[in-house]
Amino acid sequence: MKFMLQGEITFSKDIGEAQEDIKNFIEEANKELLLKGVPEDKKEEGARITDWEIEGNVLKVTIESGHRVRAHDALLRMKKPLTQLLGQKYHMGIRKIFVPEYRTIIPTGKGKYDIDFDLAKKLPQITDFKINDGEVIVEVHNMEEADLRKHVVNRILKYVTAPETGVEKTDDVSAGEAEEKPTDILTRQVTKITPGKIIARSEKRTPLFEGDPTEESIKQGWVKKFPGRGQWLYAPPMVALQRALEEILLESIVIPLGFEEYLFPKLIPIPVMHKMRYLEGLPEGMYYCSAPKRDPETFEKFKNELIINKEVPIDLLKEGLKDPGYVIAPAQCEPFYEFLSHEVVNEKDLPIKAYDKSGWTYRWEAGGAKGLDRVHEFQRTELVWLGTPDQANEIRDQTLELSHEIADKMELEWYTEIGDDPFYLEGRKVEERGIEFPDVPKYEMRLSLPGQDKGVAVVSANVHGTHFIEGFSIKESRNQRIWTGCTGIGLSRWVFGFLAQKGFDTSNWPEIVKEKVEMVKVPKMVTWP
Repeated sequence: MKFMLQGEITFSKDIGEAQEDIKNFIEEANKELLLKGVPEDKKEEGARITDWEIEGNVLKVTIESGHRVRAHDALLRMKKPLTQLLGQKYHMGIRKIFVPEYRTIIPTGKGKYDIDFDLAKKLPQITDFKINDGEVIVEVHNMEEADLRKHVVNRILKYVTAPETGVEKTDDVSAGEAEEKPTDILTRQVTKITPGKIIARSEKRTPLFEGDPTEESIKQGWVKKFPGRGQWLYAPPMVALQRALEEILLESIVIPLGFEEYLFPKLIPIPVMHKMRYLEGLPEGMYYCSAPKRDPETFEKFKNELIINKEVPIDLLKEGLKDPGYVIAPAQCEPFYEFLSHEVVNEKDLPIKAYDKSGWTYRWEAGGAKGLDRVHEFQRTELVWLGTPDQANEIRDQTLELSHEIADKMELEWYTEIGDDPFYLEGRKVEERGIEFPDVPKYEMRLSLPGQDKGVAVVSANVHGTHFIEGFSIKESRNQRIWTGCTGIGLSRWVFGFLAQKGFDTSNWPEIVKEKVEMVKVPKMVTWP
């Protein structure tokens, strides 16, 4: 795809006297600012100001770009540095950003894009739409700055275009471009090491079990499928193993690093999720909760119909519910940032370290739920911290190193790779908001699964830069740089990975685990297990 934008930047007064400085700014922007985050061999996919002129207090620019720094993002990137340049020297500020015309050229045909023409014609945001040989030109007119920041054009394109079905995606028509996934674009720009690269691994170990841990757990009576999708009831033997691993991980990672226990709420108000940028990135991955209305009449009807028909009248139940006001915690660390929201900290009191192990985490995996390793409801120990950039990186690295050490002591085979899906980048589009990112946002440690290429992720170690600092307005008293980080220790997956390698015969388990496991038994029934 190619993008061409006609933009207008309106200043508080005539900018003719600043013409030479503006010329120099544009030349430098074409060399650096508008190519920031674009690989050296992909410079043509960045943005460039191809023409400009001054009319009184308005700077008119033409910006052309590829898909890595789209033209509207390039225009937004110019705002802050232009304000700093002209404000300091000429005492003028930017009053308005406006785009009279924005054109997107979409290649069509084999290996390119399919266009839903009927849908495109129905979208009121599309001003014009032209079909040429081998391409479609979509025009959107009269866009305000708010429209650019909301990525209206991106959403239009995502809605009406798709890679041609049955055609292997090329670099020109990647999944990231078609679906506008920040993890396919921004992660590559932010992460200084190739996502997916393995940076550490254990020695090879001979597995003591060859079956499917889920099937064997059912057979042994350690778990029982619950009616809800992606849910299980865990019987005493499974709980005993999980509690043992939890204690080992606490004693080996959490306590030595000085984390202190908090109790985090699990019912998270939607405005908190909005500040986290989760609603922009993963709205389809959460469970939403609604409180009941104060409407006795509706609930009386509900009860009467339930009694008569012996079926749950869902439509009546919906009538008695308010709009969704909460989600059930999908990340577990959300309350920590809200706890710090609008607070001022002093660098000498940092880092602040918290952990929570008080309940379940919930994610809607849609068709991705399977077995005990990918569920909708799971247990974790979540470590979260606030500190200087050096502290944030150091703490993250320490949690990872100690995770490696304890896995070795438990005689488990593992490997750690550069994460390709930092959770907090899901809602972060390419835009200029002054956000600092770490060189490596995420490391992911996996326990190997016998007979499978990909292991099960048991530790997600993240540094967020200023993503949450900015989103929750957390300040340092002397404006020193502060970052946040989190490490999720997936207890449910540690259990799964442990059983996949060590099996169900407790006599084969390493001593460090055996000595922690309490002797329990499976409840016996005529029909189960």
